[in-house]
Amino acid sequence: MKPQALTADSEVALATAVGSDRALAKMPGAGGEVARQEGVTRVTGRDYATSGGTVPASEIYFVRGAKPDGDGVWLGEADKVAWIDPATGYECIMMRDNPEGFLSGYVGVPGSHPLFGWDHDAIPPDLGIEVHGGLTYSRVCQEGPSPQRTILYEARRICHVLPLKHATDHRPHPDQWWFGFSCDHVYDVVPGRRRERQRFMGAETSAEYRDDGYVVREVLNLARQLRAIADGRSVPAREGPPLPAVGLDPQRGG
Repeated sequence: MKPQALTADSEVALATAVGSDRALAKMPGAGGEVARQEGVTRVTGRDYATSGGTVPASEIYFVRGAKPDGDGVWLGEADKVAWIDPATGYECIMMRDNPEGFLSGYVGVPGSHPLFGWDHDAIPPDLGIEVHGGLTYSRVCQEGPSPQRTILYEARRICHVLPLKHATDHRPHPDQWWFGFSCDHVYDVVPGRRRERQRFMGAETSAEYRDDGYVVREVLNLARQLRAIADGRSVPAREGPPLPAVGLDPQRGG
């Protein structure tokens, strides 16, 4: 589990570990470190590229078995990417559900934020937060890394994403409060449910898979909105195509 430096000779082995050359292409550049444990590969020191741009990743995880078998655009994607957004200073995470394979996004805010501790369902609509499917997650940091925890745990943890020398280093820190959204609504294609494409309203809502480029953009939109609220400003216009109507999802109402 000890991280190893990535060299030109080890890039070929890394492609095998992360599943494909397509996955390797999502980590442009050279150098960095890799650690592996029981089907989980963690890469540090490399950016993460999507169709919408590149983020300065602190940690990139590939988890064997997190994506369904068969072809799909998700096959080259990472299963967790953690980074600090340079524009807002907020910590961000994109993470895949296992076993259903859809992606979710999270942004952490510090204790000084006016929404720290708020339940996502209690946030007033007039604050203007707009994100895919609406907010579905609000929680304090999950327990952070310690000498007893491994990258198997880190691959599923929603907590601080500051770079670590080792994934199991202990780092005392004040809590963050995380807000998040998921891409498993009636208007989303969920890889683990793709044989159920005819589910309720699936055709009417033009369901599609929300890839890593889409989710990273939504995470950055959410970070900018939360930053504006912290600064006492109106939230900025979100980037990207119009969001699906939340009211189309019977689980969200509307």
